[in-house]
Amino acid sequence: MTRSLFAVAALGPALFAGCGSHAASDAGPSPSPPPPSPTPFVASPPPVNFHGERVGSRFVYATKQDGARKVYVLRADTVNAVYTGASTGRSNFTNPHVVFYGDAGKRLTADAPAGTVVEKDKTVLMTGGVRARAEDGMTLTSDTLRYDDETQSVHGEGHVIVTFPEGETLQGETVDWNVRDGHISVAGSY
Repeated sequence: MTRSLFAVAALGPALFAGCGSHAASDAGPSPSPPPPSPTPFVASPPPVNFHGERVGSRFVYATKQDGARKVYVLRADTVNAVYTGASTGRSNFTNPHVVFYGDAGKRLTADAPAGTVVEKDKTVLMTGGVRARAEDGMTLTSDTLRYDDETQSVHGEGHVIVTFPEGETLQGETVDWNVRDGHISVAGSY
C-alpha cells in the first residue's frame, strides 16, 4: 500500500502538469473549434390538396369568423384548395357568392365568376366581373373586388360603377369601401 501511495505522490505533479493555465508562448497553435453539429433535416409536411363540388342544390360553403364576429360567408359551385402549413391556405372558388359582414349589421353581398381566398393575407379576391349590393340598396360593379380583413375594407378596380338608392351614380377606375363605417370613395376616370 505504501508503494502505490508513493507512486501516486511521485507521479501526481507530472500527471497534473498539463492542467491549469500556461503563458501564450507555451501554448503553441490553438486547435480549431470543432465543426458545428449538422442541423437535423426536418421534412415539411406535404401539401394538402382539396377539391369540393356542388351537388344539385348543395353548394360548397366557407365561413370566416374572428372570435364571435362573423367576417364572411362564401358559397360557391366548386373549390380547389392547397394547404402547406398553418396560415398558408389558398382556395380558388368558381362562381363565389360572398356576404361580407361589417360592424352594426352592415353587409355587402358580392357575386363573381371566380374568387380566391388567401389565408396568410386574410383576403378574398373576386374576379371576372363583380356585382355587389349593400343592405341599404347601393350597388357596385367592377372588374375585380378585393376584401381585406385587416382593414375591413373592399377595394375594386376596373370599370367601377356605384349606384346609390337615390339614383346617384359614381363611375371610376377604383373604389374603396370601408365595411365598418360605410364610407365609399371612387377615383379615376372611366
